[in-house]
Amino acid sequence: MSTIPVTSRRFGAAHRFKLGLFSFNHDGGLTHTLAPERWAATWDNTCALARVAEAADLDFLLPLATWVGSAGDCPTDDRSFETLTWAAGLLAETTRIHVFATVHVPFLNPVFAAKQCATCDHIGAGRFGLNVVAGYHKIEFAVHGVPYLDHDTRYAYLDEWLALVRRMWTARERFDFKGRFFDLKGVISDPKPYGDTQPLVVSAGSSPTGRAFALRAADALFMLIPNLDTLADELLATRAAMVGRPIDIYASGHVICRRTRAETREYYRYLIEEHGDWRAGRNMRDAYAEIKSVPEAVYSSPAFLDRLMTGSGTFQVIGDPDDVVATFQRIHDAGVDGMAIALPSYLADFAIIRDEVLPRMVARGLRTADRATG
Repeated sequence: MSTIPVTSRRFGAAHRFKLGLFSFNHDGGLTHTLAPERWAATWDNTCALARVAEAADLDFLLPLATWVGSAGDCPTDDRSFETLTWAAGLLAETTRIHVFATVHVPFLNPVFAAKQCATCDHIGAGRFGLNVVAGYHKIEFAVHGVPYLDHDTRYAYLDEWLALVRRMWTARERFDFKGRFFDLKGVISDPKPYGDTQPLVVSAGSSPTGRAFALRAADALFMLIPNLDTLADELLATRAAMVGRPIDIYASGHVICRRTRAETREYYRYLIEEHGDWRAGRNMRDAYAEIKSVPEAVYSSPAFLDRLMTGSGTFQVIGDPDDVVATFQRIHDAGVDGMAIALPSYLADFAIIRDEVLPRMVARGLRTADRATG
C-alpha cells in the first residue's frame, strides 16, 4: 500500500496534553468491579457524560469495540453500544468535541464503512474520527463467522481495507479494485467526508506489526504504556521509525482519583479488593497470554493483573489530584501528546477531574484555561 498523507485535521492546538474519555459505551467501562456504582452505559448516561466532557473542554470521546465481553460475573458484562451508531448519536448531541468510532475491520465491508463514516462526519460537521482495529479475540471472529487469519495477515487486511476506504473518500469517478482480499466493481461513495478533508484515523496496535502499520498508515498511534520509566526511550525509537512524516502519539489509561491519597486507597480497596470481578480479570489475562501482544513477563505478573482489574490493562493513573497531574506531566514529558482515560463510574468520578485535575493541568501549562472548568 502506498503511504497516505497526513489528514489535514487535528484536535485544536490549545491544549498541550489532550484528554479524552475512553470506553464509556461499554457497561463497566474498563474496570472489572461488581460494586453498585459500576458504570451503566445507558443512552441517557452516555449523553449526559458527553455533554459534561464537552463543557469541560475535553478533546475527544473514544469507544471500545467489543462483542463478547470478558465472561465475568457481572450480568451486563457483554453489554455495549455499537460504535458507529454511538458516534452518530453523540455527534448530534454535541457541538465541539471530537467523537470516534472503533471499527473491527474484518467485520465490516469497506464500501459500507466508507459511507457510514462520511454520514457520521456530516452529522458532526467534521468532528468524526475513525479508530481501526484488526481484531485479536478468536471468539469474536467466531461470533461473526469470519475466518481468523494469522496476526500479520490481519494487518495486511487492515491495510487494504483502509486504503479502499480512503480512496472512496476522495474518488470522483467509479473504480474497480482487485487486491489480495477485495475484488470490487464500480465503486463510488458520496457524499465525501465533510469539508473536503478526511477524518482523523487512529490505530492502537501494540505488536511490532501493528505499530508499524500505525506509523505508516494512520494519523495517530494509541499506545499501551508498559512502564513509565522506560517510556521516553521507547518513544524515541518509535518516532525514529516514523515513515517520513510525524504523527501524534496518544496513550490509553484509567484514572482512580479521590481528594486525598487515603480516600483514593479506600476507593480502590472498595472497588477491587471488596467487589472485584476477578473472573473477568483472569479471563482477560488469559486472552493476553493467547495473543502475546505484551511479553510474558508482563502479562503473567501480579501487577499486570492489577492493571487488568482496574483498567483492562491500560496505564494506571491512581492517586489524589496532584498525583494524577504529576503522572500526566511525566507522560507528556516522555513525548506523549495526550491520553484517553476511563473512570470507574464516569459521571460521578468526572466531577473531580473537572473541578480538581483540569485546573491543576492549566496551572502546569498542560492545558489552557478556556472552558477548562466548564
